[in-house]
Amino acid sequence: MTLGYPGRWRRLRLGATARDRVADVLRDEIVSGRLRAGDRIDLDEAAAELGTSRTPVREATLALQHEGLVQIAPRSGVTVVGLRRRDVEDNFALMATLSGTAAGWAAERMTTEQIEEVRALAERVRAAAAGGQDLAGPNFLFHRAVNRASDSVRLLTLLRQTGRIIPTDFFHLVPEQSTCALPEHDEIVAALAARDAAGARRIAEEHLVTAGRLLVARMFSGTE
Repeated sequence: MTLGYPGRWRRLRLGATARDRVADVLRDEIVSGRLRAGDRIDLDEAAAELGTSRTPVREATLALQHEGLVQIAPRSGVTVVGLRRRDVEDNFALMATLSGTAAGWAAERMTTEQIEEVRALAERVRAAAAGGQDLAGPNFLFHRAVNRASDSVRLLTLLRQTGRIIPTDFFHLVPEQSTCALPEHDEIVAALAARDAAGARRIAEEHLVTAGRLLVARMFSGTE
């Protein structure tokens, strides 16, 4: 087993346990399709590649088994279950609903300062696109700011859970999404600034639905 990005361990999220950091990497390898259904995950090999001990890798695979992404058996070890087309479609449908709710609540609850922050972050995404840079970071910050402006701890928790099934290299897998993202971000900002909760909800939902359709088409092309 070779993980997709050498040195990825150094770019993992801060403030998490070793188990959670390993789970992040393995989950992303699975949801991106780099680890496919039927592939085996060797605990010692994964530990060596990630620069950690065997224990957090074993604990991470137990967490992924709970999520339905791997299967652990006494003799066969850890086997990737992977994602079906329906799994990805359902997850994006949930993300669309949650993101729409967050945008709608944000339109009603966010401060003027938060609106300006979201506007500035939309411009950062545009600048990254114009400079040929990776959009993943700026795009994440934009959506995180909108979600946080909903002022709902429970909603943020649900968004984090469903967001785990979106590959971190989404824009590499679906480069055409960058063309859609910029005008849709502008529409979201305009709806938020106008305090148009219904419009913000609708646009944010459509934004995620479009992204999900593009990803599904890429991930499952030729499998019908």
